[in-house]
Amino acid sequence: MTSEEQFSESPRLYRLDNGDILRVDDGDLPFIRGNTCLIEDLLISQRNRFYENCQEWNIFDDGLECRILRPGSKNWVSGKVRFYLEIATNTDNAPQLTEDEPDESPLDAIRKLADE
Repeated sequence: MTSEEQFSESPRLYRLDNGDILRVDDGDLPFIRGNTCLIEDLLISQRNRFYENCQEWNIFDDGLECRILRPGSKNWVSGKVRFYLEIATNTDNAPQLTEDEPDESPLDAIRKLADE
């Protein structure tokens, strides 16, 4: 199944956090030796490659001041452009991911038991 076929329906988009773990099943991740890494490590590698040529741009953190004009719109909108990673899940088989509250870690459960 190609990636176009896999995401032909409307995918759900989730912004990835630095502590999330990314794994590809075929081959290695770009610019990372291996097929598994923390999102933070992938962003750092991209940040380092990007900053070699564009040190004055803070596009990964604070963003770059810009204006955007969308087709059909008459006005420019001011804002910031930032780079970040997201996952587009196949809605047929993806569990619901939440962005609001992280899952409780096993250590949190142990701490709660110790407090009781």
